Amino acid sequence: MDIVQIGLEKLMAHRANANVMSREFMDKLRRHIEGHGYYEPLVVRKHPQKEGYFELINGHHRKLVLEEMGRSFADCVVWEVSDEQALMLLASINRLSGQDDPYRRAALLEELSDRYHEKELLKGLPDARKQLQKLLALNKPVSLASPAVLSDLPCGMTFFVSEEQKATIEKALKQARRQVGSSGSQDKPTRGDLLVTIANIYLMGDEQDVNEETA
Repeated sequence: MDIVQIGLEKLMAHRANANVMSREFMDKLRRHIEGHGYYEPLVVRKHPQKEGYFELINGHHRKLVLEEMGRSFADCVVWEVSDEQALMLLASINRLSGQDDPYRRAALLEELSDRYHEKELLKGLPDARKQLQKLLALNKPVSLASPAVLSDLPCGMTFFVSEEQKATIEKALKQARRQVGSSGSQDKPTRGDLLVTIANIYLMGDEQDVNEETA
């Protein structure tokens, strides 16, 4: 299918377009186009009411970014579709896509990280820093914990309670969370932390009773 250049002023958004993009992603799209000069051609059809104009089916955000960049034209492919077909495409074309295999994407990102600094990758890729770092860690060899550190690893506890007992525990955890939060601690406590806090309060009370008896 031929790619044609159409003036941006001749491209009109479809009234039923439901696809939205955050400002952060719009900025990344702009940096990509500015940096590489390439972008996927916009998909349009001849406007059903306005002679000489075209209606966007796919590429609403690319058109906006090109306008922000001061471009006058956009690369487009023109599809001959009816009103019904245009609506169906709007409902599907932005939704039908594959899904990255995390390990393959990690390998791709690792190859990119050999060529680009992390700051450059974050500017051009849709991934947030935390997500990028997690993906890059997927293909790294797992380091086994030494026996000296195994004792510091979290361990699980399983016990069964009635609904009434569960409600009591949840209420105590909620109160403990409020109390710990009001103490000015920056770290958000886990439920395990809160259980230990409650246990320590009980043990301190128990020790105080013993000391009073022996006094």
